[in-house]
Amino acid sequence: MSVSPITPTAPSAPLVVGVGGFLGAGKTTTIVAAAQRMVAQGRRVGIVTNDQASGLVDTALARAATETVAEIAGGCFCCRYDVFEETLAELVDQAQPDVILAEAVGSCTDLAATVYQPLRQRGAIPVRLGPLSVVIDARRLHDAQRKHPEGAAGGEDDVAYLYRKQLAEADVLLLNKVDLLSAEERRRVEAVLAETHPGVPVLPLSAAAGEGIAAWLERLVETPGAGARVLELDYDRYAAAEAALGWLNMEGTLTTDGTPVAEWVRAVLDGVRRMAVANAAEIAHVKLWVEPPEAGSAAWGDDPDAAGTAGGNVVGNAREPVVWARGEPGPEARVLVNARVATAPDALRGWIEAAIDEATTAHGATFSVTRLSAFSPARPVPLFRLHPV
Repeated sequence: MSVSPITPTAPSAPLVVGVGGFLGAGKTTTIVAAAQRMVAQGRRVGIVTNDQASGLVDTALARAATETVAEIAGGCFCCRYDVFEETLAELVDQAQPDVILAEAVGSCTDLAATVYQPLRQRGAIPVRLGPLSVVIDARRLHDAQRKHPEGAAGGEDDVAYLYRKQLAEADVLLLNKVDLLSAEERRRVEAVLAETHPGVPVLPLSAAAGEGIAAWLERLVETPGAGARVLELDYDRYAAAEAALGWLNMEGTLTTDGTPVAEWVRAVLDGVRRMAVANAAEIAHVKLWVEPPEAGSAAWGDDPDAAGTAGGNVVGNAREPVVWARGEPGPEARVLVNARVATAPDALRGWIEAAIDEATTAHGATFSVTRLSAFSPARPVPLFRLHPV
């Protein structure tokens, strides 16, 4: 594909906002909270989710916020840029959204050069660009700063290198989960971000509580300089960081005898966390979603909660799982599991299967796998990598 000159975009064109950040930072929670607020204001919102494999919990969550949702699986936005462009074009044509929130894979970086600049310079789709927004887990960043106060100067592994590069290309930094920090911890984290990312707005928020979302929405306007912080990036280190993680997406069917599904979800997450801790393998995130077999945007209609859903996640080895339920899915339910853990894919698969077996037996239920993919991501090979004109 060739690069065409930049052309002016109509003011009525949809605003595309890329949302990056490491696994478990709360990107999906932030996007869903923002989408729900904009929809309530009468705005048309589209969401594009992205992953190395299909069967995303994030996609199911996004459909609770807006019916205009697309999923790009099989590679990150940069490596599947042609599909990303086609997907945006379809959304623009079919749904005519005011805003499109595009959530990148949590192990992805270099979005400025491989997504924003191609969108701007190719001019193939009539969209405007909002600020590249990177979500940060405030607690994880605080703990990393305490463990390595010298930062990159003291040496860093490949995953830490990737994490640092994600923050370096941001137009806006969204410091999420600030409610997990004390006032002094928050002050220190914000001071370090201000020092290491001068001129970049840092917006504190708690996406799960809906706090701070309004301040971000105020910044979601066309930004002429969006995506201009193109990185100097070592793709060997980038690839090594992605390969350090085991990746698992599973879909299955859960049959229960009336036991609350949230209890089963918690038991699975507790089991995976226990095995990760025992093997000194850091959890990036593990997510579960449970819904009726026929659930989906069409089946839910105007009230997705009415279908009866449950879910949960665990981020890191030191935190307790977060579990929620909105009614009960029924005696038979569809289950999605997404896990990203610093271990070999086969080991991760074994832990997930063992945790599900234990929870299922303990709660008198049955579980059958309908689809499973366990792997480490391949080396990123972007379709385009452009510098600002």
